[in-house]
Amino acid sequence: MTNSDKLNWYPIRVFFGRAEMIKNALDEGDIEYFYPMRMAEKVTSSGLKFIEEPLVKSLLFIKTDREELRLLKMKFGGTIVPYYDRLTNAPLIVPERQMADFKRLCEMKEAGLEYLGNDEPKYHLGDRVRVTEGIFKGFEGHIKRIRHDRKLIVTIEGVAAFATRFIPPSCLEIVEDKKQ
Repeated sequence: MTNSDKLNWYPIRVFFGRAEMIKNALDEGDIEYFYPMRMAEKVTSSGLKFIEEPLVKSLLFIKTDREELRLLKMKFGGTIVPYYDRLTNAPLIVPERQMADFKRLCEMKEAGLEYLGNDEPKYHLGDRVRVTEGIFKGFEGHIKRIRHDRKLIVTIEGVAAFATRFIPPSCLEIVEDKKQ
């Protein structure tokens, strides 16, 4: 298998509310994907309810090879657009470890994930840390104060940044900044 045949995680923008259609087509094609979801509180006339909703409605990750990605892009036209590496202008690849950590974080319903928008340099300021205790133990990221709380910023490089709920400083340790 050549490097171009290798299966990688590609972040995809999905436009026009077509995520369900794209997910159905990927299911039919037996193509692995991840659509990040979160638990959200909704106040209804009958009280507080918790519902699962997309973390980011336009963000989908597809695990495929580069040729299949090209074919999917042709098949769906302007409905899907891969994220591109700004330096190489090639479709952006999310490293397997980073994707596994992000998927695991999304599965933690008590994580309190909050979408912060595109991955911008302002989220890379400060020290890189690893959480040493609690439900986020083992996660690495950068610490940022958001609305007066200390939160862990988890970044999918070049795609988006997300914040967890409050993490006490006693549960953190400094780690050496490294490329993933």
